[in-house]
Amino acid sequence: MTMKKYIFDNSNIAESYSGVTTPLTYSFARYAYQEVYKHFCRMMGVGRRTINQHKEIFPRMVAFIGYRMYYDLINWYTLVSFLPGYKFNREFFEKMLGVQKDYNYSRDEKSSFFQKYFIILPRLLFQTIGILFSFIFMGYLVRRFNKRFDRIFSRIGAIKLHDLDLKQLEGLYLRLHEDLTAQWRIPITNDFAVMVSAGMADNLFRKWLNEPNVYSYLYFKSHNSLISLDPGLQILEIVTLIKDNLLILKIFEREQSPSSIFNILKKDFTNHCVTNAILRYLEKFGSRTPNELKLETATLSEKPEVFIELLKNLVNNRNVNNGDFTKKERNEPKKYNTLNTIKKIIIDFSLSWARKSIERREETRFRRALIFGYARKIFLTMGQKFYQDGILDSCNDIFYLTTDEISEFIRNGEMGAVLTDMAHYRKKEFEYWQSVELPRRIETSTSIVEIEDEFKEKNRSQGTTIQPNVLKGIVASRPKINSIFGMVLVLPEFNPSVNFEGKILVTKQTDPGWTIIFPLLKGLIVERGGMLSHAAIVARELNIPCIVGVDNATTFIKDGSHIQMDLDKGEIHA
Repeated sequence: MTMKKYIFDNSNIAESYSGVTTPLTYSFARYAYQEVYKHFCRMMGVGRRTINQHKEIFPRMVAFIGYRMYYDLINWYTLVSFLPGYKFNREFFEKMLGVQKDYNYSRDEKSSFFQKYFIILPRLLFQTIGILFSFIFMGYLVRRFNKRFDRIFSRIGAIKLHDLDLKQLEGLYLRLHEDLTAQWRIPITNDFAVMVSAGMADNLFRKWLNEPNVYSYLYFKSHNSLISLDPGLQILEIVTLIKDNLLILKIFEREQSPSSIFNILKKDFTNHCVTNAILRYLEKFGSRTPNELKLETATLSEKPEVFIELLKNLVNNRNVNNGDFTKKERNEPKKYNTLNTIKKIIIDFSLSWARKSIERREETRFRRALIFGYARKIFLTMGQKFYQDGILDSCNDIFYLTTDEISEFIRNGEMGAVLTDMAHYRKKEFEYWQSVELPRRIETSTSIVEIEDEFKEKNRSQGTTIQPNVLKGIVASRPKINSIFGMVLVLPEFNPSVNFEGKILVTKQTDPGWTIIFPLLKGLIVERGGMLSHAAIVARELNIPCIVGVDNATTFIKDGSHIQMDLDKGEIHA
């Protein structure tokens, strides 16, 4: 009897769920993945029979190991194999996820001559035509999705949560899933378009231009700015407003407490342009914060003093970039002008398709952050009611329960004491796993409990590690320079109070919430993520030197030291 093999990989998912996260976030995200990818498969023309035969993969798209989120990778290979052109899509899929090594997965299904040519082949042709039509009309589909989302979210967002009882709150949570999360098949289809278009462009660049890194050239003919840059650009506009108003500027320079600055602005400068600009920003981008997909993460709307602290830091930096990035010179492939007209048209089309798909993805990512921010509000309101009823010791303890456990209690009103004990135990486990490093890829035939026990034992017995002289990663963004030298800012977690200006930031990952500080950076080194990760995309957009996939960068690189980024070899030298 052969034992089942598991491959858990968080190279890509760590961008959204860096480090440890809570059971509530995992259970919310797991259900979202389950429902979204069922809808996606149907939209891609996958037959109901195929979906039902493999129904066990959908609840297991993600796994929870050591309080960290991982992709259960073989289930993802299975899903990609449902689509036409699996041989090529598998390669594109691996590049998009930035997995460390490939896996030769194949579906073990034997078909007769009749099944192969009279059932499977026509079905694949039908699927392919449907997918092509989806790609052709993707711009329209995403615009329609965005309008529908905004309409529904505006209606749901106007509900006063504190006026609802627990059953009504649970109903609202389920409605959020049904009306918004489960309808995410359009953005997921666009993500598939990103994967295919970028993969196609990459293959053409390697074959016709002998260029191994197409991603550095995605924008060489583009002068449009990604929507994900809007928060950062609007922050720079607010900083300019502050500096242009001497009275407001003195408040930011004089007052030490961000809370006092915010209170003064609201009380004494109610209708001032700076106050209005700050409030508009918080209203629009209040959910766009680092770790924005972790339900336990407080948003800027809840903690405006964090935003004020960032503004204060930027105001005191005299050389803040004015945000006009689109006029910077773009790299052009060396052999581009040697191509014939047909090949140029094909190259331009592939780059344009990839670029537009990425732009659409950034638009929907903002709306995804809104869903998670609103779900946090719902669960916090539940937590407050649990606390008032003596079920939990704190409203924040609800983050250590799962969505199923919360729903079970609301429906049956039992096991209150059990929930209290579970929250206590999981809080201790959460704190423990914060101090334990786990690899980005785990290949095993054992259960998750056995995996966790093994890492606990290793953590108890591990000795000191030898620091390497050179770290290596993948060059994700390379302006027209071979290397840069500068001072390092090592920041495993986001901190708005530090000075980012002119530093080479070394961190575990970035998500769209980090974009607000990118204009200040000289360079960027990231432990996790691939060529289509947030850090890579935004760094290329802003022409910031960037190396991704650098294992243990935050461990081995010392904060305040000076390093050299070799942008030819993808190496970091102390």
